[in-house]
Amino acid sequence: MESSGNLENYFAPLLEFVAPRYCGTPFPAYRFVPGRNPHPTADPRGHSYQEPGSISESISLMLPTEWARSLDYLYGCDLYNHAYWWEAHEAWEGLWQLTDKTGIQGSFVQGLIQASDCHLKRFARQAKGVERLSRTSLGYLRAVVDDTTDATFMGLDLAAFVRDFEAYNDRCDARSDMTLDHDSRAFPYLRLDGPGPYLSTARSQ
Repeated sequence: MESSGNLENYFAPLLEFVAPRYCGTPFPAYRFVPGRNPHPTADPRGHSYQEPGSISESISLMLPTEWARSLDYLYGCDLYNHAYWWEAHEAWEGLWQLTDKTGIQGSFVQGLIQASDCHLKRFARQAKGVERLSRTSLGYLRAVVDDTTDATFMGLDLAAFVRDFEAYNDRCDARSDMTLDHDSRAFPYLRLDGPGPYLSTARSQ
């Protein structure tokens, strides 16, 4: 592992990602990037490590129309918006496992997971991973847009997010200096809207 000073400099750009919170669950102690800090669940020093035999919290799948009551979904959105991209994947993974993976909700969650993975790959400067995950995440999310007549899906204006996500990746990839750096000001945040106990709390923060 790197020295604490080097790690602080490495992760400093991620502190610029700011968005409204959609739930009150505290963020992890650090943002995991493979090779840079302890694995959250496999390393005893990890921020989410549990002793062998520990009982994990149960996950409940909500219908798409009940998304505002899904703490796991909302927490994943918070993690994504604040650049905890590995952690967002983990928050949504349990939900995805409970969905019909060939259905609209399964495709939606899978698309979000891969979008988050794409951002993590960009931060880690893994260009091939960025290209692959950008393509596959857009494929999943566009399929949901095509299969639903609603303006929003699980609180998200999905067509707008797809446009923003694609434009963001194109903009980053087209930089003349060929860097893979993120830009928190142009980042495609997940902006949810709708009734729910967590949302009403989040807007007051």
